[in-house]
Amino acid sequence: MKAPTLPNDPFAARPVHAPFVEAEEKNGQIQLRQAPPPQRGARAFLARHFSMFPFRLVCLDEHGTFYWKQIDGERTLGQIEQRLRSHYQMEPAQSRDAVILFTKMLMRRSLIALKLPHQSKPADNEAGS
Repeated sequence: MKAPTLPNDPFAARPVHAPFVEAEEKNGQIQLRQAPPPQRGARAFLARHFSMFPFRLVCLDEHGTFYWKQIDGERTLGQIEQRLRSHYQMEPAQSRDAVILFTKMLMRRSLIALKLPHQSKPADNEAGS
């Protein structure tokens, strides 16, 4: 299988929420809860009845919450960067660094994936790390 070709501009990629991630807003900040994928058989029984496979919880700060709310599967990282810069009155270098940092952090935790231009499915996390 051929590896996906990365775009010339990494800010052309579109972030999407990963499956099995729930977002809840508390006190103006987003808390992300990631459940393990549904399973069948004995593992599923144990997970349901004995909580053997706990949820992962990630709490975002104000900037991370703003970033998360911009993810709709249509906006590119570049568009999110522009919104972040405008909303927080940031310098371009600052907002680019923030978008890169948020993207890396969320991808490493498998909370988001990236859709590359001309791609129907999100890229694997390893391709973006």
